[in-house]
Amino acid sequence: MALTRLAFTFDAGSFAVLKAFLESEGVPVLDLARGGHVAIAGADQGFYVEILAEDRPRAERLLRDNGFAHHLVPEKPT
Repeated sequence: MALTRLAFTFDAGSFAVLKAFLESEGVPVLDLARGGHVAIAGADQGFYVEILAEDRPRAERLLRDNGFAHHLVPEKPT
């Protein structure tokens, strides 16, 4: 079961909206995943939306088609 980081947001409220939207469309989302760095310049200070890698193409399309494209993060090559 491979996971992928699909989206990123700076606040927990936006994370909750993204999670609820994806789950309402049948895409399971892991619970809150914080960026791993302490407050330093250039750090990820926010929250990642993590999903199963197999759900990524559909989830990306859902976010793009519904005005959430600005939250998408590039897929890391495996």
